[in-house]
Amino acid sequence: MTRKLLQHTKDSVAPLRAWQNVFACSGNSLQDIELRKRAIIMLAFLASSGKSGFEIMVTHKLPGETNFLMLILQVLVFEMDVEASAEPERSIKARTLLIREALILLNRLVSNPGYSPIALRVLTARRDMASLTIDIANRLSQEDQRNRQSDVKGHVKESEIVELGLVFKKRVFAYLGDKMS
Repeated sequence: MTRKLLQHTKDSVAPLRAWQNVFACSGNSLQDIELRKRAIIMLAFLASSGKSGFEIMVTHKLPGETNFLMLILQVLVFEMDVEASAEPERSIKARTLLIREALILLNRLVSNPGYSPIALRVLTARRDMASLTIDIANRLSQEDQRNRQSDVKGHVKESEIVELGLVFKKRVFAYLGDKMS
């Protein structure tokens, strides 16, 4: 019985480690960007599947003493840094959509009345995560630093990213302000 339980636990952790590997991929091809975006969408599905999904997302320790929130933060910083360089329009659009999905997920986590205190505590408890969280909140809420597509759809995406960034920043800084008082 114990052997079966251990095997089941190992089998259920394998997909989580596979997602970790997807986030660790630093490829810049459209397929790499799309794969990271799909992994974020899968994590959003996991987080929205109830308390157990949220707990896996926030508290499950991955190899390297990290969790999925840290991986999302690292992916966001990586994508923002790469996006600032000159690259083809298709890659910029794909990165914009990936950043949008990541921000939607983070905003859901920090806005949910039942989960936001835990999510915000995890995002700000460790110095490295707090630093990335604040960096992302500041960078993505500044419209003037975004160099996205110049067509109408690009402007919509740019303003949406900035709006999502502002919501995230507001939640994080409100939490930090409450924590300091």
